[in-house]
Amino acid sequence: MDVPEDITVKQYFEEIVPKMVEEQLAKAPIAGMEGTEFTIEFDVKGDQDYVYGITVKDAKDVNIAEGALESPMIKLELSEDVWRKAVTGKLEGAMDAFTNMGEVANRKRYDALRSTKGTMNLEVGMPDGSTANIKVVFNNADSPTVTFKAALEDWAKVQSGELPGPMAFMQGKLKIDGDMSFAMSLGNLLA
Repeated sequence: MDVPEDITVKQYFEEIVPKMVEEQLAKAPIAGMEGTEFTIEFDVKGDQDYVYGITVKDAKDVNIAEGALESPMIKLELSEDVWRKAVTGKLEGAMDAFTNMGEVANRKRYDALRSTKGTMNLEVGMPDGSTANIKVVFNNADSPTVTFKAALEDWAKVQSGELPGPMAFMQGKLKIDGDMSFAMSLGNLLA
């Protein structure tokens, strides 16, 4: 879905996200997700801070509301600039493993996500030389902590499965600092 460059955070979460989630979930029937509740919170920091929570029950009933969630499975913290790059396609693949409902609405991935606890910091090198920083907190756990560093092109390949994470690491395209056990446990969620 094309998102205009000048969209506001409020417009995005209240107008675009409901349509996008509906489209993603309608692509294929999702079996085995009965009794599940996926929650994700976006904390977007800028001149004004925005917090939106998304709750998806049984991979079909979606609620999007302004404000923090009590205990989100995933909390994404990012600047408004990074958020804008992500939603307009300039940071392609950076957050897809956590925000694409078609991907998350998979029982194996959901169960892995539900049991994941810790914080992942992502530092994506942009083509213009800047760095896009995204903090992902799983199930309100501050630790263990790991930082992944990669160029945008390489991170997108890891996210899509085109480049396996361990191979990217061995080739020096993905650098990892912090808790290596936690980093390896994220493998089920990142590709």
